Amino acid sequence: MPESRPPADGRRALRIAVRIVVPVLFALSLWFVFTHIVRFGYVVSSSMEPALQVGDYYTVRLDSYRGDRRPERGDVIVYVGPDGAPYVKRVIGLGGDLLVLVGGRVWFQDRWLREPYVKERPFVSPPRSLVVPRGSVFVLGDNRNFSEDSRDYGPVPLERVMGHATKIVWPREHARSLERVEYR
Repeated sequence: MPESRPPADGRRALRIAVRIVVPVLFALSLWFVFTHIVRFGYVVSSSMEPALQVGDYYTVRLDSYRGDRRPERGDVIVYVGPDGAPYVKRVIGLGGDLLVLVGGRVWFQDRWLREPYVKERPFVSPPRSLVVPRGSVFVLGDNRNFSEDSRDYGPVPLERVMGHATKIVWPREHARSLERVEYR
């Protein structure tokens, strides 16, 4: 019995699908992933040292805070700063939290926050207390002496939060996960 072969038109359609449709679908998939799920960021300042160094590339999960999910204390987030540029900082307080900042330290829920990620003892600044407005987060850089953060421009509204910085991906010697710090 002779082998059956698809008609010439069928083979041509298959070649077109492989050469055109598959790459287009692949490109659309990449577009979707990089606009709705993950992006890459680049560190341009020392405000998050030692966690993030100048020149590090990191991933931002854009889908981390969709639906009912919100940033948590200790998360490293990316948000649209006052100048429209993306900023990377650590969430210290959530809406409704009473925070007291004294000498570069944070008093929260009847105790000083244990912040092992802070680069160096911050310069002394006037004491300040505030209640973080609902629908906002209070953020600070890990390198408090060289960080422009919520101390300067106030709490960040949740609608300005782009996502959760999750991993350093480059350079290879810095590659690691950016873990949330649990405040106990």
